[in-house]
Parts: sequence; structure tokens; C-alpha cells
Amino acid sequence: MSEVSADTVTLDLLKEAWEEVRTSPLGVINTPMIPWCQTTLPLQTICNIHIKLENLQRTGSFKIRGVANQFAKRPKGGHFVTMSAGNYGKSFAYASKHYGSKGKVVMPETAPLSRSVLIQSFGVEVERVPTSCLMNVVNRCVQEDSMTFLHSYDDLDLIAGHASLGMEVLEVMPDPDVVVVCCGGGGLLAGVAAAIKLSGCDKTRIYGVEPTGG
Repeated sequence: MSEVSADTVTLDLLKEAWEEVRTSPLGVINTPMIPWCQTTLPLQTICNIHIKLENLQRTGSFKIRGVANQFAKRPKGGHFVTMSAGNYGKSFAYASKHYGSKGKVVMPETAPLSRSVLIQSFGVEVERVPTSCLMNVVNRCVQEDSMTFLHSYDDLDLIAGHASLGMEVLEVMPDPDVVVVCCGGGGLLAGVAAAIKLSGCDKTRIYGVEPTGG
């Protein structure tokens, strides 16, 4: 796993990753951006809002962007392990099948069984464990089975791949006032923020948002 620090993230690095993502054999999609008036989003303030439709992305989420760059930077046919409750695992499994790599996804036992079945359909092993045991199982796979751990959000290659979304936003809106990014582990937020700020949009405000509630 590549160590992530502010000093290692440069615009050249992000542009290189963007090219990897754009030309990836995984078929990453430059998803459309649509004006909010084409949706049912209720707004009281007059403003120019665009929505990036990553739900139309390959494997159903933005995760394939980071995965495309991760796999491009690693030897083909490797033996990889990760931990995921679903979306990253789907992209990881999809890439593993394409590149002929062996893979294993360690999933929390609370994740829907349908996600495990889908991941397994790509030929990737799934091990379901209590959430508190996820990292212990990953470490066991690395130490005992010589697998390489691909982190689902805290990885420089992954973050650089996710930055491709920010680059695509700037192609449509070169100097946005505000960018709002969903945030779980923070990999997408880090990549998009880096892409926008390093591209010279100093005045753009960037917000990470996540759901609340139990």
C-alpha cells in the first residue's frame, strides 16, 4: 500500500492517474453531469447546480476509478486481499477477473448476502467475519498466505484514481464555487479535493457529506 501524505500528491501524479483511468481496460465511464432541474431535488435558492451521475458507473459506483489505477500499478496475476462491505469489493472482484488475479474480499457479516454472491460470481473468495475482526483476518492473509493488501480508501494509487472524477467535473465546470462529495472512508473526497485545489481553484469550497442516524 502506498503511503499517503500531502507532499506526495501532485497535479502531475493526478493527471497520470487520470490517463490510466481513462484508458483502463476495465471500461471506466466518464459519467454525465446534469443540471439539478432535471431531477426532483427540492431547492429554495436559485443557483446553478450540476450532479455527477456516478450511479451509472461501471460496477455501480465511483469505486472502479480508484481500483483501475490500483491494478494498473501492480503486477498482473497477483494475489490480493481487501476488506469491503460491498461497493469496493465489487470493483475489486471485477478487476481481479479481468486481470487474471487471485482475490479475496473480507466482508463484515452484517453485509447483505447478495453482495457476497455477486463478488463470488467474479471468481473471488469471500470471507464473512465480525466487523471487529476485519483487519485481523486481512493481516492473517498477508502474513500466512503472502497476499498483497489493497486498501479500500487509504491508498495513494486509489486516491489518485478517484481524482479523475474531480478532473471530469472541471471539464464541465472549470471554476466551481462549491463541490459537495460523499464521504465514507474519505478516499473519494481526498482525490476530488486534490484535483480541484491543485488545478488552481483556490476559491472553491469543498464539503464532504455523510449520512447520519442509526
